[in-house]
Amino acid sequence: MTFVTPVLKVLGALLTYPDEVLQESVPEFRQLVDASAIPSSTKARVCALLDYLQTTNLWDLQESYVALFDTGRATSLHLFEHVHGESRDRGQAMVDLRGEYEAVGLQLLPEELPDYIPAFLEFCSVTTQESATEFLTDCSEILRVLDTRLQERQSLYAAVFEAVVSFASNQRKSKLPEVLPEESLDEQWAEQPAFSQGVC
Repeated sequence: MTFVTPVLKVLGALLTYPDEVLQESVPEFRQLVDASAIPSSTKARVCALLDYLQTTNLWDLQESYVALFDTGRATSLHLFEHVHGESRDRGQAMVDLRGEYEAVGLQLLPEELPDYIPAFLEFCSVTTQESATEFLTDCSEILRVLDTRLQERQSLYAAVFEAVVSFASNQRKSKLPEVLPEESLDEQWAEQPAFSQGVC
């Protein structure tokens, strides 16, 4: 498989659950980031994330990752969750996106959803430059919101979203609905009580 924009696959990989393979890949990732068209100021922030991933104890990396990405929807790594929530529209959007993946020969893992951002970025890295720009532009509002939310949490992962947005076009607007507010996402995430309260 030929990677048209290989750094997008790297940026996606940086958003996956940290493991030994990810840490061992940091030197290679750094070379691709250095050679990329990412703006220099953003590139420096991505390199700071690479340093963090390479030098931090793996257990601490994993614990922080789960706390950041897996305990609420405001920083979820699933694109359509931010615009569709639990509505039926999300299901159809994922079916359509899966079709785009299959068209370029990209096969997802059985447990992987099409709107998982690392998978989406890998797809963008193997499609044409024009198509990649178009898809990233369509999702740019989501990516910018995630960048902002991660900056508010003082997370180095914000640099990934800043870098990805740099590949989007500023000439047109996203086709996706507006991003749901953080409060709405948190409400949907909250567990429903097992039993309704009332008088027997």
